[in-house]
Amino acid sequence: MGSNLLLIGLALVIIGAGIFFPARSARKRDQMRQSWPTAKGTITSSKVVQPQTLAAEGSKDPDQFDVSVQYEFRAGGQLHFGSSVSYPRYFYKKLEADNISSRYPAGATVTVYYNPEDYRECYLEIRNTAKYYRTSIALLILGVLVGLFGVLQSLG
Repeated sequence: MGSNLLLIGLALVIIGAGIFFPARSARKRDQMRQSWPTAKGTITSSKVVQPQTLAAEGSKDPDQFDVSVQYEFRAGGQLHFGSSVSYPRYFYKKLEADNISSRYPAGATVTVYYNPEDYRECYLEIRNTAKYYRTSIALLILGVLVGLFGVLQSLG
């Protein structure tokens, strides 16, 4: 029984480590984006589109749509243009895409998050992409505890 627990603990540690390192990198990028400066911008156009590649390839889910939002903002004394609502970019069901597009009607004033080192990297929404960071830490701790319990059972 002790050796089985040791193997289970080892497997949990390996899985946790496999999730941890990419999640940690994503978390650092999230924190960096959240600390970017912001500027007031104006929506120039907003519409829901079905990506041509999905339609042309006969996608398994033809109900996927993209939200095309164009906006402009001033930063560093210059006018800049953006088209990304969020990072990462998602495809949506039609209703959800319509809801997102309706939040950004043409002429609306918005807050734009932008990379001060590259104004082309800008977003209207900053999303958390490091969803599995805490899960990976829990798996690592659980794996170590189960492994230690397995070692103790093998010795006892």
